[in-house]
Amino acid sequence: MQLQLEDFLIENREEYLRHSAMNYTSQQRQYNNRLTERLLELAAQHGYVFDEEDFDFVTVRDRIRCYYKSYVQSKRKKGIKVGYAPERKKAKAGEGKQAKTRGGSSEEIVSIEK
Repeated sequence: MQLQLEDFLIENREEYLRHSAMNYTSQQRQYNNRLTERLLELAAQHGYVFDEEDFDFVTVRDRIRCYYKSYVQSKRKKGIKVGYAPERKKAKAGEGKQAKTRGGSSEEIVSIEK
């Protein structure tokens, strides 16, 4: 049974990591809640029941987060980059910050989105 649950988490890893870069937006929160619901449904289909006193919905969701966090930390310790850079607000067109160069002149800094 546990293998099916772990397989489920592995299958959803890339999408989870992409959502985790959203700095806990409502979209990320919705994704995390739906992922937890789907995991609990899969567990129930295979006869695996979580004790609600010890593993309520929030606790299961937090354990899923820890599972992925451990994966990322393990890979990073091995020098492997995983995950996505946090999404930042897009700079408004035509707006930029001024920065001084070594020669004393200023130049505009422009955000570039990939």
